[in-house]
Amino acid sequence: MFSLRKTLIGLIVFMMSQSVSSGFTLELSKADTPAEVRFLQQGHEETFELKAKPGDYVQLGWQVDSGRFNLDSIDRLTGAHIRRFVSANTGRAPFLLVAGDAPISLKVSAIETGNFTLSVIKQVSIRHQESQQTKYLSPRLSHLADQLRAGSSTDTFWTEVEQKGTPLIEDNGNGESILTFLARGAKTGVRLLGAPTSNHEGLERLTGSDVWFKSFIVPSTTRLSYQLAIDVPVISGTWVERRRAILATLAADPLNKHPWPADAIDPYNQHSTVLLPEAASPRFLGDQVVAKSQIKQYEIESKALGNKRDIWLYRSEGYEASKATAPLLIMFDSEHYNGRVSVPDILDNMVADSVIPPIAAIFISHIDSKTRTVELPNNAQFAAFISKTLLPFAQAELGTSIAPERTILAGSSFGGLASSTIALRYPQHFGNVLSMSGSYWYSEDNNENYVASLVANAPRQGVRFFLSAGLFEKSVASRGQGILYSNQHLRDVLIAKNYQVKLETYAAGHDLFSWQTILSDGLIHLIGKDVP
Repeated sequence: MFSLRKTLIGLIVFMMSQSVSSGFTLELSKADTPAEVRFLQQGHEETFELKAKPGDYVQLGWQVDSGRFNLDSIDRLTGAHIRRFVSANTGRAPFLLVAGDAPISLKVSAIETGNFTLSVIKQVSIRHQESQQTKYLSPRLSHLADQLRAGSSTDTFWTEVEQKGTPLIEDNGNGESILTFLARGAKTGVRLLGAPTSNHEGLERLTGSDVWFKSFIVPSTTRLSYQLAIDVPVISGTWVERRRAILATLAADPLNKHPWPADAIDPYNQHSTVLLPEAASPRFLGDQVVAKSQIKQYEIESKALGNKRDIWLYRSEGYEASKATAPLLIMFDSEHYNGRVSVPDILDNMVADSVIPPIAAIFISHIDSKTRTVELPNNAQFAAFISKTLLPFAQAELGTSIAPERTILAGSSFGGLASSTIALRYPQHFGNVLSMSGSYWYSEDNNENYVASLVANAPRQGVRFFLSAGLFEKSVASRGQGILYSNQHLRDVLIAKNYQVKLETYAAGHDLFSWQTILSDGLIHLIGKDVP
């Protein structure tokens, strides 16, 4: 572990109306000694040299007994600001940093005169930021660790990985697999987004090697997509800004042999995929050789919402002959479902395979992410737009009225939430909900599980539900509950109110790659040709 010349050496570099002596060395506490209380007058600053090498992981100890202070890291050579840890005694503890190439100093600025303590609780050099495990979930990793301890290199291992692709998949018995994600040669760390948990997982370095890894035991039916962020930059700014820095390096896994989409313009716009041996093969994806649909783009305006948006109206092969009885699918987030996932192709293939009747569909754009977060979560004006503007427009264009038992509102995440709340507001127009990983953790008026409460406290409506959730969706943000739990709770409340509802759980996460196959399951359940 690195020291800071007995933890931190302070050099006073700023003077205002009163002089502050800089002719001595300030010694701050080590991790195993009491922190020294420092006094600083209003308007003065003290700067402490941080003895750290690039890549060092540092945890600071900070406490204020009186007064108010800012705590910043700065470039020691230029004095340029790097990162604010504390602003007028407000900061997000613990105070952590990774040293960059530029030498760092820590600057304490007194807004009001008072006492503070500053120390280094922990400092770990880059060469010690590695796994100290002696037991591994993965037998292959365990064997590699033994080889490394015997003096071997990782060359043979990486040759094997390059041939087979990542992640490593090993049978664990009882319908489970050991899934090990890998990265090679990172300097400071690797983050995994899309892991079979609800968290952004960090990979560990295998002792004395260039191997970074993270293993999970998962059902052998698992289907997911993921990306890796290698050597995420440490930047100044707010906590949210620093968290978003992961996007700077987030990309597909270069060792994975199943990128999605395969023709993405670059790895940053691409995911890597995992389809374990017992996962059902998708039946309806891709541009198969079947009779093609018609699809036409329109622009539609809502004066109440104060915006215009693009919509696409789809008619499958055979729709015109059967439109008097054909279903209508209304789907949110056309940016996803008439784009990266081509639902028109999925519908074409399903109709050609005779698992659903000829169908019409509307794909609704969300304009932008900010608008989406306003409109989709239980927005009365948006619900009225769908019911009173969009549906009549579609019926006029299609040349037929559409009974509620033949309409399906569909979406994922907030789109699933919107499908349910709009159908419950307007059951006379919308009789079916297809919700994929619906965000039923949504709260309103300090009421968590708002949709479940809405169902429990209102008369039963003639709406049928197909709900889905991933086994890996066990939490969301800082909430104790997540999408899996809240969907299970909603299902139970719907059953108690005598609704027709089916909840399917999948070995998947909050993942468009999985939703593209779940969609066809929901459609078959709600409008399949064998459905009475």
